[in-house]
Amino acid sequence: MKHLRIAYSMLIVTAAIAAVFAQAPGGRPGGGTTATATTATTAKTGTTATTGTGNVQEVLQEILEGPGIGEQYHYDPQGRRDPFQSLIGPAPKLQPGQRLPGPPGFLIDEIKLQGIVRTKQQGLVAMINGPDNKGYLIRVGDKVLDGEVVRITPSSVVFRQEVNDPTRIERFREVVKDLTPEAQRK
Repeated sequence: MKHLRIAYSMLIVTAAIAAVFAQAPGGRPGGGTTATATTATTAKTGTTATTGTGNVQEVLQEILEGPGIGEQYHYDPQGRRDPFQSLIGPAPKLQPGQRLPGPPGFLIDEIKLQGIVRTKQQGLVAMINGPDNKGYLIRVGDKVLDGEVVRITPSSVVFRQEVNDPTRIERFREVVKDLTPEAQRK
């Protein structure tokens, strides 16, 4: 087994030396000339050329320069979304002091439905608790931070929430806040 390994090693070394002699001009390493032959692949043509040492520097300089500094890659979507844009998107950086006071500054998830009242002039009006634990009245068409009130029924309020999700076709989704949650109905 040991002799077989040595034989394979000698065969590989002999093949490598033969390859060096075959590539050198004149059949000898160094080829009798002072310049060594090299193979350079140019980026623009994609061809292989044998050049002297002086030309190698020029070819390398061409490759390194490549496209101009001002030229940058620009993605052309052609109706598709940019695959390098985050699907989640940047979240709005709103601090509690930057939000509008009252329901226009509340997220739909922060609102708790407390009751619904029927009035003669305005129809149905919903009573909500905000994140500040204060009570507010909202009507159809009132805006909240991430949507608006679409309709009010005797048992629920329906919000249209703006969704910033590039994978969805619709930009809105309906969120229903029930007066009595599903768990308490049964």
